[in-house]
Amino acid sequence: MIHWIIYFVLGYAALFAVVWLHELGHSICHCAFGCKKGWLHVQVKPYIFFSTPGPVDAEKYQALSPAKRALSAYGGVIANLFWSILCGVLLLAVKPGNGSLSFFLWMFLTLHLSEIVSYLLIGSLYLVSDMAIVAGEYPRLRIPNFLLGALLTAVYIVVLGNVPSDFQWLVILWNLITILSMCGGRIAFSLLH
Repeated sequence: MIHWIIYFVLGYAALFAVVWLHELGHSICHCAFGCKKGWLHVQVKPYIFFSTPGPVDAEKYQALSPAKRALSAYGGVIANLFWSILCGVLLLAVKPGNGSLSFFLWMFLTLHLSEIVSYLLIGSLYLVSDMAIVAGEYPRLRIPNFLLGALLTAVYIVVLGNVPSDFQWLVILWNLITILSMCGGRIAFSLLH
């Protein structure tokens, strides 16, 4: 029983870190483009939904060029890609086995990939959040975003297939719930704002 509690805590920690790093990716872009102070300051609540890279100076953001606004929108996905590659290399190099550290690393990797897939693939089908911003600035990027999302979905499925069998079903279940929640949350966030 105690190992399930540990897995739940580690899964939540991985998810929180993934969302925080995603928002940090946006925040770094906003700071670099002069529409935010304090790149480390992002808003990620314990319940994770409605996380933002804020506060961002809306007037300065609107004054940015379309390319900078699009790059700021991609900032989160770029951060997710960076951290998933780093974690994948770490897993290949260290091969941590089937313990708690392994579970955390597999969750960290797969949840970053789920974030990417939910934005590029699903977010290109139903434009919300970051992908709505990109499509608003550069409508022709919608198809390349979708195709890249489809390619990364194939990678994501392969990665999920390589999760150690001791906790593979738990990682897959957690990822499925996370993708459905993220997509639903983004739709709700977009409708509210």
